[in-house]
Amino acid sequence: MTDTFISIDGGKSALRLLAVTGDRRRTGIGPGMSYRPGEDGVERTADAVRAAAAGVDLPERVAGVIAGLTAVPGDAGPRRELARRLGELFGGPALVAEDVHLAHAGALAGPGTVLCIGTGTNVLTMGAGGTYRTVEGWGPALGDRGSGYAIGLAGLRAATAALDGVGPPTALTEPFPDAVGGAGLAALQRFYRDPELVARIAGFAPVVVEAAEHDAVALAICRTAVDDLVALAASVAGRQPDAGPRVSWSGRLLDAGEPLRRRLGDGLRERGLELVAPAGSSLDGGLRLLRGEAPYAGVLERLREHGYPGRTGDDG
Repeated sequence: MTDTFISIDGGKSALRLLAVTGDRRRTGIGPGMSYRPGEDGVERTADAVRAAAAGVDLPERVAGVIAGLTAVPGDAGPRRELARRLGELFGGPALVAEDVHLAHAGALAGPGTVLCIGTGTNVLTMGAGGTYRTVEGWGPALGDRGSGYAIGLAGLRAATAALDGVGPPTALTEPFPDAVGGAGLAALQRFYRDPELVARIAGFAPVVVEAAEHDAVALAICRTAVDDLVALAASVAGRQPDAGPRVSWSGRLLDAGEPLRRRLGDGLRERGLELVAPAGSSLDGGLRLLRGEAPYAGVLERLREHGYPGRTGDDG
């Protein structure tokens, strides 16, 4: 009987699941996850995975599961508990990691730097020997430079500045009411009470990217985001000499933003780096990690031994 392996990519906007049995691939999708006061996220993460798996035909036992999560529990106890819950759900050994490790293995399948850009931002560079380092991952209040959240928030703030007459006119004022549910007090209260506020703000990023083709304000926002991404990639790649010049990305924002990719490529070339298209998705990366392919064997070993590959990899 052919083994089944499961790869899970959980972001703030959505959670995706891929089950592979030989050449057969099945996918499912569940709700995204973000931090909420007073919880470690284990229960909601398990529920999101269960929802993603509900429509997928799976055997009673699987050979291996890996979950790469934006909202991965930082403490060892909840991390182990989540892995245990996933193992029980799928009837096989389960590992829990940061989403950026799956993104790297999917996009590059080897040495280089990956920009994991979704609602938030995380950047990881890995050398040929498997040593890695990360930057960003600070979250929306402290970082997430160049992210969907950063672009969306800048776009919404530009729209309010234009409406108040303290900022330049922008086409972003037209889609603004739909994005926040209106401009009155009641609408704004509903907006700020939304438990998925961060993901909702990030949802305005594609509007900003599209408007950048004809709107100077949106274009300036996108250029700032790209410049931030270039700086992050150059910073972390410079700390890992055997990572080489390749830089790729994970996330729909750059997939759909040709002008963003063009500026990103130009900026990286000025830093001696090379933008390359992703070889595959984060879900594909999860499968590579489970197989322990080079240069990810060390990450897999640390996940199995300690349940976590480490925040920066300075000791990796």
